[in-house]
Amino acid sequence: MVADEVRNLAGRTREATNEISTMIGSIQSETSSAIATMEHGRQLMQDGLERNAKVASALAQISEQSDAAGEQFAAITTATSEQSSTATVLSANLQSIAHTNGEQREVVANLADTARELEHLASQLRQEVERFR
Repeated sequence: MVADEVRNLAGRTREATNEISTMIGSIQSETSSAIATMEHGRQLMQDGLERNAKVASALAQISEQSDAAGEQFAAITTATSEQSSTATVLSANLQSIAHTNGEQREVVANLADTARELEHLASQLRQEVERFR
């Protein structure tokens, strides 16, 4: 009678151990996935920062070109009207680029927030894994 109870208890212990092992495997898999997602988010954020640097460089070049165009505008009086139109278009393009730069900064900020959230989730998953050990 006691031996049967011990066998039953051993069987239930084995089942519980297998279930816990499966849960730990699942948590480890989810943690790995969260880490991969965080790394992807970090890479996206890095890409965004690099794009911002390129946009800033392009803005500096456009600004320099705009200054040079301004000097040329003063020297060429016969094309004042045409050059005024060109300056208006250039100004609109600068505003458009500045607006795009602002949007990219917002995307990078959102990516940083997402990365922090993913890092927090991974930390929580690690804590859950530690709790089952």
